[in-house]
Amino acid sequence: RVIALTEGIITLVFRKNMDNFVEKPSSLLIPLIAMATVLAAVGAGMAGGALSARTQDIALVNSVALIRGGIQRAVKLELAGSDSSKALDMAEEALRRLTDADAGVNQIEASRLLSAISSLRTAIEDYQFRNDPGTRATLLAFSEDAWDLGDGLANVITTFSRPRRIFLFWGLICALLGVAFAVFAVVVSKYMVADRVEVEASYDPMTGALRRDRFLHRLTESIVTRQKGHHVGLVMIDLDRFKGINDSFGHDIGDKVLAAVGGALRSLVREGDDFGRLGGEEFAVALRSNDPRAARLFAERARAAVESLRLERLPIITISLGSVIVRPNEKGADALKRADAYLYAAKAAGRNRIRGD
Repeated sequence: RVIALTEGIITLVFRKNMDNFVEKPSSLLIPLIAMATVLAAVGAGMAGGALSARTQDIALVNSVALIRGGIQRAVKLELAGSDSSKALDMAEEALRRLTDADAGVNQIEASRLLSAISSLRTAIEDYQFRNDPGTRATLLAFSEDAWDLGDGLANVITTFSRPRRIFLFWGLICALLGVAFAVFAVVVSKYMVADRVEVEASYDPMTGALRRDRFLHRLTESIVTRQKGHHVGLVMIDLDRFKGINDSFGHDIGDKVLAAVGGALRSLVREGDDFGRLGGEEFAVALRSNDPRAARLFAERARAAVESLRLERLPIITISLGSVIVRPNEKGADALKRADAYLYAAKAAGRNRIRGD
C-alpha cells in the first residue's frame, strides 16, 4: 500500500509539474522538498513508534523467559532438595506483568498458565511430603504442562509483535524515500536549476546570442587557446537603419526584427564558434579556423542570409559588417575596435556591405 501510494504521488507531482519543469526547473523543487519532508517525517514517526514498541516487545519476551525460567528452575531446585517457592513466585509475578501490559495475552490464556503454575506448586508440595516415584512423575508432568503453556504464551507475544516489526520496516522505507527525494532536490537545485540560471545569465533571450560580457570572455579564451596555424576571425554586425524601423513600426516590431536577424545569424554559426549581442542592434561572431578567409566568408553568408529575410509589412532588412583576423599578441578589445572601425566604413560606403582585412 505504501509503495502504491508513493507511486501515485510521484506520478501526480511529475505529471503536474513536468511542463513547467522544462521551462523552469525550479518549479519542481517545492514539490520535491515537500514530498521529502512529509516522507521523512512520516517515516521517522513510524520508525520511532515501532522502535519504542519494539523495546516494549523485548521486555515482554523477557517476561515470558522469566516465566519459563522460573518453572524450570523451580523443578530443578525441588529435585535437588532446595526451596523452589521463590522461583515460582518470580514466574507468577512475570505473568501478572504480561497481563497488565496488554500484550495480546487474554485472560483465559493467563488463567490457564496461572492454574498450571498453581498445580505445579501443589505437585511440589506433594513431592516434598511423600518423595516417591509417583509424586516425582506427577511433578514432572505438571512442569511439562506449565512449560508447554509458557511456549504458547511466547508464540502469542511473537504474533502480537510481528505487525510492529512490519511497521518499523515501512517506516524505514518511508524515511529512506524522504532522503532520496531530498537528494534529488539537491541535484535539481545544484545542476538543473544552476544550469538554467547559467543559461539565462549567459544568453540574450530575444536573439539567442551570448550576452556582451560572456562573448568578450569567450573571445579572450579563443585568442589565448588558439592552436598554432589557426586563426581567430572576428565579425562585427550592425543592422542598417534600425532606428527608423523602431520609429516607424514600433519597438515590438523592432524586437521581432532583432529576433529574426538573430536566428538567421545563429543558424550560420558553427559549433565551437561564438555568437554574441554586444548591445542594441549590434552583434559579433568569433570564429576559429585554419583558414584566414573564414571570417570574411562568414560575413558574406551572413549579409546574404539577412538580406533574404522577408518579414510581413516590413522593408528588406540589411546589415553592415566589419571583418578582421586577430593579429598575434592582439587583445580582444583591440580586435573589436578594428572590426568596429571597418563596420562604420561599410556604413559610410552605403550600408549592406562588408569591409575588413
